[in-house]
Parts: sequence; structure tokens; C-alpha cells
Amino acid sequence: MSALQVVLTRFQNRQSFVELQELIKQQDDLERGYDQLLLEQGTWGTHSRIEELARTKLNMMIPHPDQIRHSRS
Repeated sequence: MSALQVVLTRFQNRQSFVELQELIKQQDDLERGYDQLLLEQGTWGTHSRIEELARTKLNMMIPHPDQIRHSRS
């Protein structure tokens, strides 16, 4: 192996290492974003499921604003 090949190989290795580090960071960012989406999905899924059950099983509905009365405690 010539000296030029050694230099070229080391340079390519460094470039590959930098690219690997960037990809690892990108993967971490994507995983964090995915985890956040899962949390949000769980929250919204729970609220919509409760509303669906209230409507279908308990025949409940959201009252019209005219039907809402406020009281002081």
C-alpha cells in the first residue's frame, strides 16, 4: 500500500465517521419526535374514546351554550 493510499483511506474513514455521527444524531432526533407523537396520540386517543363512549353508551352530548348554567360555590 502506498503512502497516498494510506492518506486516502484515513480521509475516507474520517468522512465516514462524521457521516455516521450525523446519522446517529438524526436517528436520536427522530426517536424523540416519535416518542412525543406517541404521547400525543395516547392523550388524544383517550379523550376521543371517552367522548365516543359517553355519546354511544350513555347517550350524552355536549350541551348548547344556552343550556349551560354557572353557579358560585
